[in-house]
Amino acid sequence: MDAGKLDTRIEIKRLTKSADNFGGFTSTKATHVTLWANKKDKSGEMITQNSQRKFELKTLFTIRKKSADQISLSDTIQIVGDSDEYRINSKFDSVHKYYTVLEGIKLVWVHRLN
Repeated sequence: MDAGKLDTRIEIKRLTKSADNFGGFTSTKATHVTLWANKKDKSGEMITQNSQRKFELKTLFTIRKKSADQISLSDTIQIVGDSDEYRINSKFDSVHKYYTVLEGIKLVWVHRLN
């Protein structure tokens, strides 16, 4: 892949704990790293379960391998300037050209059947 195709700015969000004023902790998502990626929508899937119908969109994010070493599967992806979050489903390291492909799933909508 040509480095010029990395045209989408993404933020990797990680769940962190911060102290509150009452001696406890609050969990929030904070930006772990910001990097460039190539975004490609792969497929969509309609799922019916628990009397709900939902539509999930699978998207592939190609990033540089050295940047991907800091990312875990529990992190989420957010495109800069967009409010939607993608849950990282898998991570594939390609030896060729030193790139990594992250597969993210975004919940597009949910419809209750009853």
